[in-house]
Amino acid sequence: MTISTLFVSIGSVSMLSHAAVTLNVDDHIKVTAINGQEVKQSAFQPLTKTFTLQPGQHAITAKYDRLYKLPRDQHDYLRSGNISITAELADNQTYRLAMPNQPEDYEAAKEYAERPTLAILNNDTVVASQQSLGGNKGGLLSGIGQALGGVFGGSSNAELQNQRAIAAIEQPSTPQVATTQPRVNTGTVSSTTTTQSIDTLDSFMQIWLNATPAEREKMRQWIQK
Repeated sequence: MTISTLFVSIGSVSMLSHAAVTLNVDDHIKVTAINGQEVKQSAFQPLTKTFTLQPGQHAITAKYDRLYKLPRDQHDYLRSGNISITAELADNQTYRLAMPNQPEDYEAAKEYAERPTLAILNNDTVVASQQSLGGNKGGLLSGIGQALGGVFGGSSNAELQNQRAIAAIEQPSTPQVATTQPRVNTGTVSSTTTTQSIDTLDSFMQIWLNATPAEREKMRQWIQK
């Protein structure tokens, strides 16, 4: 073996040892937790579109997230509940996190937001999928409480749901002693977008957009107390 061939071989081994998994996120999907850790994304910045992960088993939680501009300068922020999905992601592969069949029509999108399906695809082949169980409605004051609770240190529903998905993977399906269960890779998640703002601010923004002028005035008075 020549010296140049030896360096090529060493370089190839080095590249393989540092290979990773790329997860591209489709439009109108907000990733909220990965591998037991909350992913914080500001309501005032574009959603993160690419994550770099280590090969192995991963638990990913996300939600449908879309702001519609309506006539007469009105807006509606459509969001689903959190959906958790688990999958084994192979080394040096690129995957898509998708919500298939998203409608463009506003009325159809309102129905879609009740029960979207989250899927992981590799070259258009579905690796894993999970449908939302629905039930993401709440009143005005309830929404404010959830938003401010998250700001001041409340537990993240997305993080808890993601941890339950991890626990489901690690829990043996049968009481056999010699069963080998997959382990979730809980290594550091790298993102192409720096997201340091508090995730729950987008909840407050949605409440504010939907509030009447009288309700907004009450909200101002309540916050100032």
